[in-house]
Amino acid sequence: MSLSADQRLTRIIESGSLSGAFFLHGESSRLRDEAARRLADAALDPQTRDFNFDVFRGGEVTPEAIASSLAMPPVMAPRRVVLLYDAERLTPTSCSVVESVLDKLPDDITLIVTATIPDRSKKAFYRRLKEGATAMEWKSPRDAEIPGWLLERAPEKFGVAITPAAAQALAGAVGADLGLLEAELEKLAGAATDGSIGVELITALVPNVREVNRWQWIDDVADRRYTEALRQLPALLAAPGESAVGLLIALVEHHLLLGIAVEGGAGLVGRTLDRIGKPYLKFKTRTLGAQARGWTVAGIDSALRAMLEADRRAKTGASDRECLEQLLLGLEVEQRRRDCA
Repeated sequence: MSLSADQRLTRIIESGSLSGAFFLHGESSRLRDEAARRLADAALDPQTRDFNFDVFRGGEVTPEAIASSLAMPPVMAPRRVVLLYDAERLTPTSCSVVESVLDKLPDDITLIVTATIPDRSKKAFYRRLKEGATAMEWKSPRDAEIPGWLLERAPEKFGVAITPAAAQALAGAVGADLGLLEAELEKLAGAATDGSIGVELITALVPNVREVNRWQWIDDVADRRYTEALRQLPALLAAPGESAVGLLIALVEHHLLLGIAVEGGAGLVGRTLDRIGKPYLKFKTRTLGAQARGWTVAGIDSALRAMLEADRRAKTGASDRECLEQLLLGLEVEQRRRDCA
């Protein structure tokens, strides 16, 4: 996820190890290119910046210009920076020039290359950049990761806090486009007079805030508010990109974590998320701990079996609404049976 790339870049800048080649790639181009500028700023001496900084675009630069820039020594400064955006648009000859310098880049040169690698590309150029440079990826998060990204990005970039409910509302309104999310965060941060972004501010300033978002709905299911989840289902499925399969994947992931909370509490959930490389979900640990009090291991196992059966129906032609309605009704019946036992 892009947040881990940002954090790695911060550690590199703080270490002062800014010479050499850096390859910043991924589809989140706005954040990726912002990171490239940040790295360039850190590597440059402000007093001699104009003499030691060349910026090129892959679709416009010639091989000769790249070679000449990389061969030029710094002027009255410890380091020279060459920033090359959009390397996916380089000509084959320009790619060869970049590849040729990776193993012999002078210590006083910083080469920063950014690119959006085409889907399923096997081009050797990208492999050479990953092997010969410090590579970092700015990729779009999965839906489950977006609120966690917002919760960490808001204070890190804009110095404001955002509540979990507000992060979920913003993610539901904007989606997974990190550039748009960043722009909305910037707007909200400017309006957050008390240093905090809540749901009320989201509702007032962000278009397309939905009556229900997937994270709120998943919490309703985990809290066994099945009647409310059934009521909200039509509005949820009307949201662009929502489907039974996608919601079922999210439900299964949430209930697996819920099962961990049942057995070991919120602390075990947090440690598990660290071990599996998903610290961005740790904001849910307190909620999961509270929800776990209403579950048993047997209940989690039964719910997961029902979700897998619903997934099978969704993938064999049943409508999204039908699959999820049957699931929720079945879970409610099972809950009543257990309550009466």
